[in-house]
Amino acid sequence: MPKEHSNFRIFYQTDSFLFAEKPAGIPVHATKDSKRENFSDLLQNQLGLPFLRTVNRLDLDTSGLVFFCKNPEKNKEADQILKSSIKIYLCVAEGIVPEDRFTETCYLKDGNKRVKKVFSGGDKAVTEFVVLKRNPKENYSVLLAKLHTGRRHQIRFHLSEKGYPIVGDSVYGISDKSTLDDQRPNSKRNGKKNPQSKRSQLHALGVSFSEKDGLEERILCPPPIDFKRFLDGVLIDLTLFSKFSIK
Repeated sequence: MPKEHSNFRIFYQTDSFLFAEKPAGIPVHATKDSKRENFSDLLQNQLGLPFLRTVNRLDLDTSGLVFFCKNPEKNKEADQILKSSIKIYLCVAEGIVPEDRFTETCYLKDGNKRVKKVFSGGDKAVTEFVVLKRNPKENYSVLLAKLHTGRRHQIRFHLSEKGYPIVGDSVYGISDKSTLDDQRPNSKRNGKKNPQSKRSQLHALGVSFSEKDGLEERILCPPPIDFKRFLDGVLIDLTLFSKFSIK
């Protein structure tokens, strides 16, 4: 096992469930390439577990918390925990978002490598956003995103559709209407140089949920080091869960 993909951090664990941190750049599940490592198999080997089911997914470039079920008899309970949980993400977007908070709603349909907005036949996608920081000099905003639905790419799509794509997003970061000059590295938005990143600056930061005993658990997974340069002055703690208005 390569050093960069060993000793994954566990943030919560019981006899039946666990939350672990997925690094960016590694797929959650096995892919068509049988030689390619994946997070689920590596974690199962690390913990020596006979069974480990991935309950939620993250995109390849997204880091952060992934929920696993360790007991096949608890699969339904795991699905219910995920469905009723509060999931918050940290993201860095190109440009200066003017609103302090906003909610994006649309209907999405899966495509080959990206999703698209449709007016019939899609699945409803709702994301609530709160701005934590604006940096006009370097032309970026730091936001929290709370998922109210669990559609593929919904945070990435909603921010791109609004005109503030996630920094480093190679799929939704370039508008279909961009000129060739706009698509080159270090392109400028509104005359300002955009921040650059080797990967999408999106991180599954926190989860709040209750098990059958009714006790609430709040788990926070600090963002990795590549977020650090964007987070000066941003406090990352459990109070972030209380910043959202929609229940």
